[in-house]
Amino acid sequence: MTEWHTIPAKFTSEEKRVLDVLRDSYGLNYNKSLRTGVELLARLMAMVEYYQTIDSKIMKKVSKVGNKTMKQMDFDVKKILEKIPAKQQQEEYEKLMSGRETILSQFDRVFVKNRKKGRNKIRRKKGRPSTRLE
Repeated sequence: MTEWHTIPAKFTSEEKRVLDVLRDSYGLNYNKSLRTGVELLARLMAMVEYYQTIDSKIMKKVSKVGNKTMKQMDFDVKKILEKIPAKQQQEEYEKLMSGRETILSQFDRVFVKNRKKGRNKIRRKKGRPSTRLE
């Protein structure tokens, strides 16, 4: 049986807003979204660590094959686009862009860059400082 641990956490208002967007858009409650995020981060870190420790000769070969594949795919896409009429190309492009805008608008809602950086200013009291010691 799985052993569960409760970990209390505090979130800023921006982080809470991100969790709310995930809840509203994808139906993930706070626990599910945090669990999924931690799992994704762990997988990415493991992949990065793996690629950093792997033999560089192998990685050069893998990246070379990947570059060849990407060039071939670009060539194939250009070849296919030449066969499609220009009007249909424009319609498909607009569909692609509208879908992209829909997805990226979610990120714009989540990652708003309006926060001031730095420490909050401490307001000083007006007048003469008190010299009374208590």
